[in-house]
Amino acid sequence: MTFDNAATVLAERIEALAIALRVAGVPPERSADLLAAAATAAMRALTLHALLDEPAAPALPIAARPGEPPLPLAA
Repeated sequence: MTFDNAATVLAERIEALAIALRVAGVPPERSADLLAAAATAAMRALTLHALLDEPAAPALPIAARPGEPPLPLAA
């Protein structure tokens, strides 16, 4: 799933939660708390999705890094 699709799906689910809370008669203060928690979770999920979709840069061995001496090994 692309990032844009994931964002759209999560936004639709949060909107559905808001409607369900309203229909169920949940007090506005409680609804606001639940929706804030859902929005925070959605943002964290999207951040994780974006991080996992980025190609990882290849790590260079310490000795291969130009201009840096190798780290001494512990005895």
